[in-house]
Amino acid sequence: MPTKLDRVFTVFTYVLYAVTGILALWSIIETIRNRPAGKALLGGAALLLLLLIVQLIISIATFGSTHDVDPLLYFGYIITAIMVMALAGFWAFAELSRWGPGVLAAAGLTVIVMIERLDQIWQ
Repeated sequence: MPTKLDRVFTVFTYVLYAVTGILALWSIIETIRNRPAGKALLGGAALLLLLLIVQLIISIATFGSTHDVDPLLYFGYIITAIMVMALAGFWAFAELSRWGPGVLAAAGLTVIVMIERLDQIWQ
C-alpha cells in the first residue's frame, strides 16, 4: 500500500512533467515562430527551476525513509537537472534570436527524461 510520502512524490512528479512538457512545447513553438524568449517564457523556465529546487529539498528531507536509493546517482540527476535548466534559462535570456527558445526546448526535453529517471530511481 502506498504511503502518504509516495503519493506526494507521485503528485509532484506529475506536476514536474506537466510544467516541463508545457515549457518544452511552448519553446518549440517560439523557435518555429522565429521569436526570442520573452519574459513569460523565461518566467516558465524560472518556475521549472524553482520546482526542481523544491524537488531537491523534498528529496533531502525524506531521503532517510527511502529504500535502496543510491544517493550519488539520485542527487546527481536532480542537481544536473537544476544546472541544465539554470544554464538554459541564462542562455535563452542572453540569446536574442530564435535559438534562445531552442535551447530551452532542448533543456526541457532533457529534464523530462531526467524526471522519469529520478522517479525510477526513487521507486
